[in-house]
Amino acid sequence: MNDAGLFANAALLLWIPLAIGLFFAMRPEKAALITIFGGLMFLPEVISFRIPFVPPLSKQTIPYFAALLGYTFRSPGRVWRLPRERWVLVVVLVMVVDGLGLAMTNGDSVTYGLWRKIELPGLGIKDGMFVALSGIFRMAVPFFVGAAVVREVKDLEELLRFLVKAGLVYTPFALFEIRMSPQLHYWIYGYYQHDFIQSIRFGGYRPTIFMAHGLTVALFFAVCVLASATLTRLPPRRIWGMSTRTTTLVLAAALILCKSTGAIVYVFTIGPILYFASYKMQRRVAVLLAMVVLLYPSMRHSDVFPTAAVLSAAQLAGQDRADSMAYRFTNEDMLLKKARQRPWFGWGEYGRNEVYDENATVISVTDGEWIIALGISGFVGFIATFGLLLIPLFLAGRRLRKTTDRGERTLIAATSLILAVTAVDLLPNSLASNYPYFISGALLSASAALSRIRPPQEATFEAELDFSQPDPARGSTETGWGRSDASGSAV
Repeated sequence: MNDAGLFANAALLLWIPLAIGLFFAMRPEKAALITIFGGLMFLPEVISFRIPFVPPLSKQTIPYFAALLGYTFRSPGRVWRLPRERWVLVVVLVMVVDGLGLAMTNGDSVTYGLWRKIELPGLGIKDGMFVALSGIFRMAVPFFVGAAVVREVKDLEELLRFLVKAGLVYTPFALFEIRMSPQLHYWIYGYYQHDFIQSIRFGGYRPTIFMAHGLTVALFFAVCVLASATLTRLPPRRIWGMSTRTTTLVLAAALILCKSTGAIVYVFTIGPILYFASYKMQRRVAVLLAMVVLLYPSMRHSDVFPTAAVLSAAQLAGQDRADSMAYRFTNEDMLLKKARQRPWFGWGEYGRNEVYDENATVISVTDGEWIIALGISGFVGFIATFGLLLIPLFLAGRRLRKTTDRGERTLIAATSLILAVTAVDLLPNSLASNYPYFISGALLSASAALSRIRPPQEATFEAELDFSQPDPARGSTETGWGRSDASGSAV
């Protein structure tokens, strides 16, 4: 238990029985989406429940475990089977190996400071396993749930439609805080989830609502805008009486009012690609962005990344943006230099990965998820963190060749591009909300379905969606993550 207040703790704890109730009140897939994204949008930030030897249980983990419990009671075969995609198990094993390596290479205590000293203790096996289990909770479990919720390519449309609806629901809350200042989290839960000063932007306010930061809200709206733009390429289906073009404009307007330069740039550069470009071009751009993310540490290490050009471009948005970007690069340089001292398994937690001055004061700011992963878990941890997120994107691009259906190609390519955008955002920002891993798991499961032999009539994208009833024409047996065809060969 924590000292955040009774209501905040109750909301976090009661989310589990509420989610289980939803699974018995509606289709499991819809209940899972409400559980996960409803938790993201409305549960309290910062607080968590702490159980001995277990990573903290917060809004980043509780909704996913609640969804697993809901599926256990309603449809256990959907989740309690090992994935057919064996590389996923390898990545999880790498997380465990990284935890062991972290413990073995950080048994020494470290001392920082000259005039004033601080000594940080060495790490043991328990500390290493804690880091490994934290990664599994925050990344592998959402990935697993995403793969369970989305089973077919057409299920991706339901996911994108849900994201659009979620963005529309969040729009009035955002507009309220833009006008009245970020107060909702304080009014409902009794405390601010972040420094209020960071909500002041361009002479107004940037909404935080019930998320960790205004940047998190803006990225969420960016994802919703891109989801809506994708739906405009599909056969018309209205959302709450609005066309998808209308929802795209409404969500884009809300995003602009959020005053986040990065998220706005994402939408205005990627949105036209989703709206106009072919699925092949979308796939190529997604792969290019994913490669930039994976190679970014090497490019920064070898000084290949064009930091000067990025700073010049940032000046077009104002000197404040250029100064902010320069500050980020300076911190990355310091933290990267520190990470190179223990490159494979990192420094571990408890501040061992930070940079200190002669007064033993922390002078580094770890903003980007890539430098957090590299500093705490080393190169091995970085590969596990971003491999789990981005490998499905590369696999989806290859599997697209197995379908000629225009709707399926649109959904797979566009979801890959949306996932790539969330991955790029992890370069300047931390993983404040882990739904990108849910999207990654969903993309993997949907693209794997393309490999299954299907009757011709199943390729029609315009068929009515029915999650609750099995389709005997498919001739497949549900296996949780993959599928088996009539011969029993796994996809």
